[in-house]
Amino acid sequence: MKKNGKKAEEEQVITTVTEQIEDTIDSPVTKREPLFEVVPSGSDVFDCVLAGGYPFGRIVNLVGDKSAGKTLLSSEAVAKARKKYGDKLKWYYDDAEVGYAFNSMTLYGFEIFHENQDSGSYTLEEFEASLDAQLDALEEDEYLIYVLDSLDSLTTEEEIALYAKRKKALAEGKDAPGSYNMDKQKKLSSFFRMMRKKIGQKKCLLIITSQVRANIGVMFGAKYVRMGGKALDHYASQIIWLAEAEKNMKKGRAVGVTTKAKTTKNKMGLPFRECFVNILFDYGVDNISTNLDFLYDLKTDAGKSKGNERLNWDGTMYTPKALISHIEKNNLEEELTKRVKDKWNSIEDEISQIKGRKKK
Repeated sequence: MKKNGKKAEEEQVITTVTEQIEDTIDSPVTKREPLFEVVPSGSDVFDCVLAGGYPFGRIVNLVGDKSAGKTLLSSEAVAKARKKYGDKLKWYYDDAEVGYAFNSMTLYGFEIFHENQDSGSYTLEEFEASLDAQLDALEEDEYLIYVLDSLDSLTTEEEIALYAKRKKALAEGKDAPGSYNMDKQKKLSSFFRMMRKKIGQKKCLLIITSQVRANIGVMFGAKYVRMGGKALDHYASQIIWLAEAEKNMKKGRAVGVTTKAKTTKNKMGLPFRECFVNILFDYGVDNISTNLDFLYDLKTDAGKSKGNERLNWDGTMYTPKALISHIEKNNLEEELTKRVKDKWNSIEDEISQIKGRKKK
C-alpha cells in the first residue's frame, strides 16, 4: 500500500534524526556538523565553545557586566555575517540603552546603525513590534540578525502607566498604588511564546544582551543573576556568561580586555565550555592572539597572561608578537584556525564519555 506524502515525509524526518543520533554515538560529539546555519563569533576558540557559532532560527543570550564585551561581540556577529551573506543579510541593532559608542565604520567598514533608524526601543511592546516588523519585511532567501542591547533597559506600557499613577498619588499625599515587580516577567514569557516560531521560520538570529546583577541575600545558588529569569533560561538556545578576566595595558593605559566566555546552556553542542577572548578597543576581537593563547596555553586558569614566552611554530621560535606578524604576513590564518580546532577536538576526544561505548 502506497503511503501518502505527509506520512512518508514524517517517516523520512524520523529516519534522518535517528541516523544523526547514531552518527553522534559512533563518533565524538564535538566533530559533528552543526544542524543549523551559524554565524561566526569572530573568535575561532569561541566558535569551538559554541559548537560552530550562533545559530539562525534561535535566540542567544549574552550575559555580562558593562566591561565584558557584550556590545562588541554582538557587533562582531553582524560584521561576520555580513561578510558571509553579503546583501542577503539584514540586521537591526536595537540600542535600547542608547549607549553604543563604537565606531563601526572604523572597526568593520560599515555603519551598524542605518541612516533612517530610530532610537532604540523603550518598552517591551516597542521591541516586539520592531522585531515583528523586521521579520515581516524579510524575504525567503534573506537572513536577519536582530540585536537587543539590552533587555534590562526596557520598561513596559503598564509600568509607565503605574509610574504616572504613583507620581500623581504621591503629589496628592496619598498612598502610592501597585508594584513594579512581575509585569515585565509576564510580558517576556508572552513575547517568547508568540515570537519563537516566527524567529525559526524566518532564519532570524535574535541576540539579547543582559546585565548581571548580584543575587543579594542568597546563601545558596548563583551569586549573580540576570533579568529574564526562567523565560530566557527556557527559550534561549545558547546562554553565554561573559566576565572581564584581565585589562590589557600599554604604557599604563588600558588598550583592551580579556573576556572569559562560558556557556551555561548550548542546544547546539555541549554546555559548560569556556574560553578567553582578547578584545582590543580600536580593533575588536583579536582572533589571532586569542588563538595563540589557547594553542600555547598562554593564559592562567583565571585568564591572566603568563608572560612573554617563546613559541615554536614549525621549528622556528617566535615571541607572541613576532608570531602574530609572521602569521599575518604569510596568510597563515587558516592554518592557525585548523590547529586550534584540532587541539580543541583532541581534548574533547580525550575526555569523551561515549567514545568506544556500545550503542544503547
